[in-house]
Amino acid sequence: MKSKLLDYIANNGLQAFKRLCYVYTQGFSHSCVLDSCQLNTGVNGGKYELIAAFGAQNTYRNMVEIQRATEQKKWLFGALGYDLKNQFEKLESNNSSIINTENLLFFEPKTMIILRKNGELDVLGDPLQQSFWNDKDLPMHRQLSCDQLPTEKETYIEKIETIHELIRAGEVYELNYCVPHTRTFTHFSPIRFQLDLIKTSPVPMASYLKADHIHLCGASMERYLLKDGNKLISQPIKGTIRKGISPQEDEKLIADLENSEKDRAENVMIVDLVRNDLNKICERGSVHVTELFGIYSYLQVHQMISTVEGTVDPAVNLTQILEASFPMGSMTGTPKIAAMQYIETLEHFKRGWYSGAVGYITPDGNFDFNVVIRSVLCDMQEKVLNYNAGGAITIDSEPESEWNEVQLKTKAITQILGD
Repeated sequence: MKSKLLDYIANNGLQAFKRLCYVYTQGFSHSCVLDSCQLNTGVNGGKYELIAAFGAQNTYRNMVEIQRATEQKKWLFGALGYDLKNQFEKLESNNSSIINTENLLFFEPKTMIILRKNGELDVLGDPLQQSFWNDKDLPMHRQLSCDQLPTEKETYIEKIETIHELIRAGEVYELNYCVPHTRTFTHFSPIRFQLDLIKTSPVPMASYLKADHIHLCGASMERYLLKDGNKLISQPIKGTIRKGISPQEDEKLIADLENSEKDRAENVMIVDLVRNDLNKICERGSVHVTELFGIYSYLQVHQMISTVEGTVDPAVNLTQILEASFPMGSMTGTPKIAAMQYIETLEHFKRGWYSGAVGYITPDGNFDFNVVIRSVLCDMQEKVLNYNAGGAITIDSEPESEWNEVQLKTKAITQILGD
């Protein structure tokens, strides 16, 4: 089977092979495709170009089950929902859900395809069915409602002013405030949308996750946490600016982002938070910043990305790592607990999987999780789509600029959906 897959890639190209993997997910209740889109830009490249997991031998919905499964050396794929924070801290969430998702959901796959960066390929578990080779036509995603944005611009600006008051009062230093977008549909193809999304916005940590009637289509370029042996790597993003229409404009925009005191302040506060989180679980003196304020370019935006690494204590398990570091500071603000408490009062919806993470855990205890941003959640039963965007608010944040950044972060999604 491996040779047949490699021959297919050689004859038809990598993108055609990836399309087969995405289309094949439709035959299973649970599936996941993690795709680096042939990019290493901004984040540690990792070992894999693509990992695809099909079917569920078992599903797991709480940390005890997941911890036990990791100790049994199983491959696991799934999502950490933002409100997992309530299990780790004395927090609660009383806002309503746009789409109901579980705080924890992982599955042990029946079949896996692993394509490494060096071109090596493996198929694990049950053999691929003959249907894998059927490159089916995918329906157009049409007959969607207009964007139902419950937070109007005026309300958004008022919330930014409230956050500024909290900062002046010393309650928080930075707070990540997000707004939801919702659409209903008659016909929608999550797979076609995912393929269009990563074509429009290729990123190194793209993810597609299917759990029964819930689909997550994601084009994230941000890493929450990678564990490779005893090394932990977190790569928070803070600082976003649009792409230019010429190389000369891009050069100026990159310089503007690189020299922006506001964006540097946002970034360094989250870097300090990540360092503090990792210090709880890493060997003393091992946590360090390997890159600060790196500027990286994607098709849609330029981003400021920093990298924090540490050596994890061998006695620390997965549950303890998550308890110390989740949710990621780039999606909360600082101080983390105070920021999360105020987010609950400022936002009027449950974030669900947004602001959480999607990724894999290997049999030897390594893992890699992205940050769920630039993503669309789809409920095929209720025929509802939800995507969210926001940004870190500091005392230097200008409400108008922050509003424009929200529009920039949803640009690829809205283009594909037809706005």
